[in-house]
Amino acid sequence: MIRAKDLESMAESLNHLGLPFNEFITRQEIDYSAKEFNFNILDASLSNNAIYRFCFKKENNGDYVIEDYEAKMLIVPIEHGNHAGIDTLELENQMKEIKWALFPIYKRDALLGLFEKLDQLRHSGDLNAKKIGDKLAIKYFSNTPLEEMLPLPDKRPYEKTIIIPIHNKGNDVDIGQAVQLLQGGILLKYLDNNNESGELCWLKEDKGYLKIYSDFNVAEVVKQMPLLKQPDIIELSEILTGLGNGKPYATSLLINSRIVGGKIHVDPGNQSLEFRDNNGKTVNWKLWTKLKQNKKPGKGKKGPGL
Repeated sequence: MIRAKDLESMAESLNHLGLPFNEFITRQEIDYSAKEFNFNILDASLSNNAIYRFCFKKENNGDYVIEDYEAKMLIVPIEHGNHAGIDTLELENQMKEIKWALFPIYKRDALLGLFEKLDQLRHSGDLNAKKIGDKLAIKYFSNTPLEEMLPLPDKRPYEKTIIIPIHNKGNDVDIGQAVQLLQGGILLKYLDNNNESGELCWLKEDKGYLKIYSDFNVAEVVKQMPLLKQPDIIELSEILTGLGNGKPYATSLLINSRIVGGKIHVDPGNQSLEFRDNNGKTVNWKLWTKLKQNKKPGKGKKGPGL
């Protein structure tokens, strides 16, 4: 929780979360007699248009307090292909280049081709094409001026929210990390401001809240994996840093004399690491390693998880 004597001091205390609160609050028309203040801030720098909600409460003694903030964004999975004569991946890549929240500043003729392709997908009679067209419209037009101008499908099934506690101890989850968690990332952070005595924990989004897991010896688990090339101390440090920052590590395993490319993900619930191949399929590397250790000399067989 953060406590402050006025909103300006509160804004100063919240700047570490990655938003320019001082600038934002000075632009608002604020009723200082109110007991509760709600601020919704749109981050248009993301294609998913994340929205952050902050609620300050005014206590009887005049202090302002805040205990957490809410981050919400659209998670819209799209299986691309060629539908209705349109390469939908290429179309999305073109749509990513546009800051749709700033739509009024664009010349509409410059965007006409994109609108025509979306219209073609949504009205081609191909159900898969319509589904992709609808998803692209939801993903890029929601929370923008276009949401009020165009008939969009219901976006609620794709909205994902997380409540982030605020402790003001220097290790709070900032807005960038909140987005990572909403996208399925897993973070390693101290739960205390004192980096020498604070406890390292893994954080994961679970049903709209932070779920906390104890740290484990990730380096030792990496060494147990049947990696194509075992990392040296510098590479191991890079792996640990990346995983702790919520970034899966791209590498390859050697399974039954086969090279399997994919990424290492943290599995904090099982105090272990998970390997997903390039198709997103989980490879049971632990079972393969166990079988290899117990294997008698002879002809090899196809390993598990492949």
